[in-house]
Parts: sequence; structure tokens; C-alpha cells
Amino acid sequence: MKKYYFQRYNYFSKFDQGILMDKEGWFSVTPEKIAQHIATRCQTDIIIDAFCGCGGNAIQFALTCRQVIAIDLDPVKLHCARENAKIYGVADRIEFILGDFFKLAPTLKADVIFLSPPWGGPAYMNQEVYNLKSMIPGDGFKIHQIASQITPNIAYFVPRNTNPQQLAQLAGPGKTCEIEQNALNGKVKALTVYYGDLIDVNKLKSIEAEIAEEELVQQIMQY
Repeated sequence: MKKYYFQRYNYFSKFDQGILMDKEGWFSVTPEKIAQHIATRCQTDIIIDAFCGCGGNAIQFALTCRQVIAIDLDPVKLHCARENAKIYGVADRIEFILGDFFKLAPTLKADVIFLSPPWGGPAYMNQEVYNLKSMIPGDGFKIHQIASQITPNIAYFVPRNTNPQQLAQLAGPGKTCEIEQNALNGKVKALTVYYGDLIDVNKLKSIEAEIAEEELVQQIMQY
């Protein structure tokens, strides 16, 4: 726990103002700068944070979105999230719901869904390749499937060593996704995968152009 405590200001810049976290929150909260970036990418009217934990992402979403629906099954985590949102002055823009996302999903409506399910603790770092089926609340494929019934616009926060082929499979046949590396202090911390309208189309076109140019150069060299 000591190493996580030393990073407390990376998690919440206002930590000294009374931030609350349970034990799991220390190794599962999204670093604040990364959460800010994701919130900018997900700017919309209504967003669902399906597994809000201690509120690191929900707080940042409240600064870029009109309404945030923050859900968690654990009353302790939800209490922490609510108190932390007060510290950041955004509690009035977040609807906190104590409940199971899987059961609530059929009743929910939103423009975007953010998924950051429990990864199974720090042990994921010992795996060469992280399998989405390892996620604690139900395998990652099922989680994405349930979310996609609400909206195709999904941001999926997953371990940095997640199998990229699995992430691409979630997009569906003939469709695309954008896999973004989230780094802090020069070290990749996680991946955020964007689906639907959250994909940066301009970035995708730029990559496609680079690939086409590289293929052309190869053809010229072969000729």
C-alpha cells in the first residue's frame, strides 16, 4: 500500500482536502490526469460510469458532461465517490446509484458509457497477456455486450497488457475501434478503447494514409 500512498496526488490532486478511498480504491482508481483526458474524449450530454468505484472518473466526467450516472454495487465505494465529488464541487451533476449495472442496464439511457470493471487486483501485471474473461464482475465480453445494448458509444478502460485481438473483436465484424495507450510520467498505465462515435475519425484517417504511403513506398522499392 505504501507505493500507492506515495502516488496519492496522482490519483486526486485535492487529496489533502478529505479524499476518501477504500483499500481496493488505492489500486483501482484512474490517475486524475488520465481521467481528465478520457473525460475530454467522452464529452457528451449524459454519460454512465458503470463501475464508478471511488469516483475518480465520475468527477472528471461531471466537468465535461451535462449529467453523469455513477453506479456501483459497493455502498462504501459509492459513499467515497459522493464525498469526493463534493470536494471537487461537482456532486450536483452526478446521480449516484447503488446497484448492479447488469441488472440496471435495461432501464438505463445515455449517450456514452464508460466501463472500468475490476481487473482482479494488481495480479494482472504478472500476466503476459490479460484475458478479458478474467474480469471479476463477469467476463469483459459480456460487460461490453450489455453496455452496447444501451449505446454503441463506449469507452473501455482496461489493463495495458490486454489482448488487442479481443478488444478488436468487441467492435464487431467490419467495424473498428481505437486503442489508446494512457501514460503517466512516461509509463503506460492502461489502455482506453473507444467504440462508436467516440473514435477519433481524423486520427484514423491519418493512420490509414500513413499505411497507404508505406505500402506505396514498398511497391516502388520492389519495382
